[in-house]
Amino acid sequence: MKSLIDHPTASLKWLRSGFVPPDFELVGNEGVFATLAFLDDERTLARVRTADGSWTLKHLGILTPVVTLREEGGTTNLATFHPHALRHGSLQFHDGTAFDWAWLHEGEGGGVFLDQGGKPMIHLQAHSGRDLRSTRDFERCDVKLSPGLPTFSMSALLAAFGWYLILFDHLKEQDDVAAETALRL
Repeated sequence: MKSLIDHPTASLKWLRSGFVPPDFELVGNEGVFATLAFLDDERTLARVRTADGSWTLKHLGILTPVVTLREEGGTTNLATFHPHALRHGSLQFHDGTAFDWAWLHEGEGGGVFLDQGGKPMIHLQAHSGRDLRSTRDFERCDVKLSPGLPTFSMSALLAAFGWYLILFDHLKEQDDVAAETALRL
């Protein structure tokens, strides 16, 4: 797995790897920088691997949902994502570091992590498949790392966290549409 510290780049893509449940790879010209794999059928639990380590992401709760980040196999939350009432949110690490998440409303789905000064750091834009074999799920996601900000070791992890948020939100929307359709029938 490549490190963004050793191979700085501003443009990456999340691509479906073809495994079931869907796994994704964050790729650039130099190779794979991260992976994201769902570990349960509900897609609430995922494993993220980067050059810096392995973590799990878990979506918890319905009325006051959060997403937790832990080292794989660990029992302590390293960070917690708290969505705001208007769907944006804040990823707060226990060392005091925080990043705001803002949903993008153009295109199919996307979001951006902002630094503490409000400047975009990591921009994600999802795309669904366009051929007959495609599902309604997102097939890929363009990732742009802000060139004006220094690449740091957490960039790949933040890109994975954002991709997880986008995928989970998309799945939740599909479930809501299916439930509404079932009620109408």
